[in-house]
Amino acid sequence: MKSRLPVLLLGVSTLAACASVPTPEGPPVASAADRHRIEVTQTAERVEILVESGDVSLSPEARAHLRMLASNYLRYGHGPLVLSSPSGGANTDAASVLAHEARMSLVDAGVSYAAVAGSTYDGSGGDAPIVASFTRFEAHAPECAPLWEQDLAHQSNNQPWASFGCATQANLAALVEDPADLLRPRNADPRDSGRRETVMDAYRNGDPTHAERSSDERVAISNAVSN
Repeated sequence: MKSRLPVLLLGVSTLAACASVPTPEGPPVASAADRHRIEVTQTAERVEILVESGDVSLSPEARAHLRMLASNYLRYGHGPLVLSSPSGGANTDAASVLAHEARMSLVDAGVSYAAVAGSTYDGSGGDAPIVASFTRFEAHAPECAPLWEQDLAHQSNNQPWASFGCATQANLAALVEDPADLLRPRNADPRDSGRRETVMDAYRNGDPTHAERSSDERVAISNAVSN
């Protein structure tokens, strides 16, 4: 009786060869985010408050500019809000008074008192202004190649065309609230220690740890599903 072992081994090796997946040649295809990068740059937003000798109070226009600056700082400001007043000039005393008022205007607009950093600079050249500034980031959209310059009907290598995904990246650059989020994730908020203790106490006592739902909530859910 002839052995059938060589035939079986040949069949297994043939199946293994058929099941093998060929390794693609060349580097992997870059994603749309890598091919159409959003450039994020750091810049400064500032407001200058004119100060003349003898001024004792901020003008309504200056207060409006400070409120706008404070609103922008609370939205996408990073680091301290620097309030620089001139020194060594004829308006030094007036600038010192107005700088204090400017700081309190920023605090009244929602900026933390500790977040406002005071400083001075040489203003001996004349009636130098009070400068309030902070650091922010800007997102610059990538340049998208026009579709009419590309042949979308003939892609012999089955790869995305030059501007594929570029419009999405451009929209993201225009819509992102704080471009710094494109550079690094935000810090996590601290945990709710009170809620955690409540859940752990219920777990130790063998009670349900989830929040109880009222009958009104159950009815609302059933109505939503039925609709």
